[in-house]
Amino acid sequence: MGAFRVFWQAGRDLFDELFGLMLANLLWLLISGPLLGVAIGLFIGNNPILAAVVALLAVLPMAPASAGLTLIAERVSEGRSFSWRMFFEGFRAPRVLAWQIYGLWMLGLILIVVNLGFYGDVASPVGAFLSVLFLYILLLWFALLIYLGPLSVVQSDRRVRTVWRNAAILTLGRPIFTLLTALLMALIATLSIWVPLLLLLFTASFFAVWGFRATNASITHSEERRRTHEEQEQEVPGAPPNREKGRGGQIRPRD
Repeated sequence: MGAFRVFWQAGRDLFDELFGLMLANLLWLLISGPLLGVAIGLFIGNNPILAAVVALLAVLPMAPASAGLTLIAERVSEGRSFSWRMFFEGFRAPRVLAWQIYGLWMLGLILIVVNLGFYGDVASPVGAFLSVLFLYILLLWFALLIYLGPLSVVQSDRRVRTVWRNAAILTLGRPIFTLLTALLMALIATLSIWVPLLLLLFTASFFAVWGFRATNASITHSEERRRTHEEQEQEVPGAPPNREKGRGGQIRPRD
């Protein structure tokens, strides 16, 4: 399934559940926005150390809020009804996993930004090369956000390592799809900065539904490729049957 088709499906989901997703978006912004806004302001104001500390503290409210938004996105992408109260389910059982996942992501983001700033000040070919390298890493790091939240919900093995490994597999396994999705999200995020009403009412919930749609599409694509590969192996004369049962971290819907 192409990136533009997934984008269209997510937009249709947003339109179908407009008022419920607007409320969920407002809740996410009220809970997550203040500390994230302070961190961004400190960074722009050239106070990177304090900005990093506040950004890590921002994970405490942001992670469970994002988990609640992901739980709502799951029901929307499946065509099921939901209540805005589901948002607060993210502050219950999933909150520890959400803290671990988004805490690691935020820590990685800080390290990438630090390296970008350091090598950007190195006036040499090596510095320029490493700056470009870390820009690519930064793009991949943001692309991981497409899959991390949904995978923490849909896969049966919810260990942090497994969620991160599968997110990396989906990111690198469909690079063009992931890159197009990330660029489209970046475009809408930029538009939301220029038109704050979008950020206030739609952006976070739309990204959550979009990420869930993208994750399901990538999982389906991965499973179809695996089945095709197994069928091709079985057609080879004398090839031993594939008796592999799969690993505990296999991406599959929860039971």
